Amino acid sequence: MRTYATPGREASVRAPPVAPPQTRPHEGAQPVQTTTAHQHAYLLGHSDEEINRLILQSSFLNDLTRHMLVDAGLTPGMRVLDIGTGAGDVALLAAEIVGAEGEVVGIDINGEVLDIARTRADEAGLTNVRFIETDLRAMAFVEAFDAAVGRLILIHSGDPVAALTAAARTVRPGGIIAFQDFNLLEDSIRSYPPHPLVTVVNRWICESAARAGLICDIGYRLFSCFIAAGLPEPELRCGSPMGCGTSWDGYVWAAESVRSFLPAITQTEVATAEEVDIDSLAARLRTEVGASGSVLRAPDVISAWTRKPL
Repeated sequence: MRTYATPGREASVRAPPVAPPQTRPHEGAQPVQTTTAHQHAYLLGHSDEEINRLILQSSFLNDLTRHMLVDAGLTPGMRVLDIGTGAGDVALLAAEIVGAEGEVVGIDINGEVLDIARTRADEAGLTNVRFIETDLRAMAFVEAFDAAVGRLILIHSGDPVAALTAAARTVRPGGIIAFQDFNLLEDSIRSYPPHPLVTVVNRWICESAARAGLICDIGYRLFSCFIAAGLPEPELRCGSPMGCGTSWDGYVWAAESVRSFLPAITQTEVATAEEVDIDSLAARLRTEVGASGSVLRAPDVISAWTRKPL
């Protein structure tokens, strides 16, 4: 399956290599992908389906990310580092903001997804962005950046303080450090009036993420992580995509997110594949939730940004 839709969408998640978190595996569950000291394993994989899901996801998140980048202080002419760029969505947004006189460098440890990012940049007519296959800690750069940014990176990082510390090293004094992340908690994906199918979808995603070792409260922890990384107190913002009715594409986003989590869902024994019935899930959400008039709210997207001390 290959689609790789429109430019300007969601970045694939990659983080600098950090030691694995100390988590307690669910009793009786089979192990899922974990981190090593040398390379961070992205829990949701690198399939065509996952890349397309991330690009679809960006259509719901890009407005929130654009607001963060502008509020954080990105302006024309800046040099920006996008960490864990994946298919290039945040890098493409930043490239639009900094303009032809600026430059954006997107880095990722997955070289194959960077080929997609380059193609999307070409299709968007953006010549001020380039992509490098490298790890943040191994990256060699001559000139410090004006800003280091990342979206949905720290939740997968294992050690968000180490990731923020490494990001800050790439930025000049007075430069911007800005990150966005989800909370994946008990009430993250919710509906009103409450609908039982939305409740169970939230449980499948959030419980499997927690059992697999993701940092599911990272949105609430961003402030303290910035401080622990030696950075000034960050500004914080929160926003959530919402939708209802039978024509909303958020049901597809939700179902494809469950599809990407499905190996973790089954391996950690949150649910069986038969219980999830993934191929019918989007239609069930659209028919049952959409037709009920219930409003669905996606997980909160927490933004945090600050400037490196002079």
